[in-house]
Amino acid sequence: MIDAGKLQEYVKKGFGKGPGHFGAAHVINVSHIMIHSMTKRALEDETRRKLRQLKEWYLTNHIDFFSGNGAETREIGYTKIEFSPEDMIGLYAPQNDVIVITAWIGMFRVHLILVDTGSSVSVMFSGDYSSMNLPHDLIEEDENPIIGFSGEVTKAIRKVKIPVTVADKSILGNFLLLDCRAPYNAIVGRDWMHDIGAVTSSYHQCLKFFTPEGVVKVRSDQMAAHKCHESAMDEYKKFPIYFVIA
Repeated sequence: MIDAGKLQEYVKKGFGKGPGHFGAAHVINVSHIMIHSMTKRALEDETRRKLRQLKEWYLTNHIDFFSGNGAETREIGYTKIEFSPEDMIGLYAPQNDVIVITAWIGMFRVHLILVDTGSSVSVMFSGDYSSMNLPHDLIEEDENPIIGFSGEVTKAIRKVKIPVTVADKSILGNFLLLDCRAPYNAIVGRDWMHDIGAVTSSYHQCLKFFTPEGVVKVRSDQMAAHKCHESAMDEYKKFPIYFVIA
């Protein structure tokens, strides 16, 4: 585009003359603007339509969602982590869903846990850790800031180390405690995924990891993911700010 003579208001003068001249000297000054791809009403309608279609699809295909999705399946004897068409069975598609699982955190069975490969830390939100009544001797001070997608900074009020158990495999999770509202109870980031050795596939809506007996597959809860999305849209209605919903 620069060689074609476009974007000149963002390009340093004297550069971009002809093809093959891209290098360190080219500087594009990015203009940060808001892009309105959909109206608020259109986003709300789309979210509710997808949730309605998902419910109808499970009924039509006689799929027991609660015993199927979100379940842990053991692939006994497997020595490699692979994803195949068989992992698509019982999956509503086309989809663009995040991975939402259920796991034991400490002594509590916690639903609505987002598996986020884009997060370098794991966090628990106030609705979750308040219900746990965590002992004070487990909670530590923390002053590290959490920087969001658009540069906003949130400070954790505390941090805690607590076991996270999936399919009898327990890993000591390091959670930052955030005093804010969220559609999820907790987020497990790359730190937890690397400790447990999890490999995720949003396309197959599951994650897999090794155990001594073989590979364990944990299916994402698509219904929960859509409900979290709907909850996030409700918050968006109350506080009309610009953000990206996972």
